[in-house]
Amino acid sequence: MNARELVAELGVKLGISLELSEAGTCRVHFDNDDVDFEQAGNALYIMADLASAAGREDSYGRLLTANSLGAESGGACIGLDAGRDTFTMYKVLRGDLNYEGFEAELALFVKALRYWKEWLALSPASTPSASTAVQAGASPFTAGMLRI
Repeated sequence: MNARELVAELGVKLGISLELSEAGTCRVHFDNDDVDFEQAGNALYIMADLASAAGREDSYGRLLTANSLGAESGGACIGLDAGRDTFTMYKVLRGDLNYEGFEAELALFVKALRYWKEWLALSPASTPSASTAVQAGASPFTAGMLRI
């Protein structure tokens, strides 16, 4: 299925009318989480904001560690939108994909999104460091993932 078909099928599964705009974009609100879809050529981008990055320089190391090879981000990329001073997350799906594969990727993305939004909502003093979190198994994304 292509991006338009995947998004339309997602709408059917959610019981809503859902389609990409003429510009190839749409937004879906999952509970308290906005997820944007954007088609660019044969790629479908899944994107979301995590939290404000203002005053959160202490989080950079932890987020970079989580981002490395997608080990603690469910395969998504965590980044910083410097213009908006916001932590972001995105995943790119390329080419045709069956709906079940798309839904699995989307579910993992939303799970990672919620995990990192919750982590970033903690006060800086109460957030575990990267080494402490990985050793304690605090991330739900490390089991079965490639570790370096």
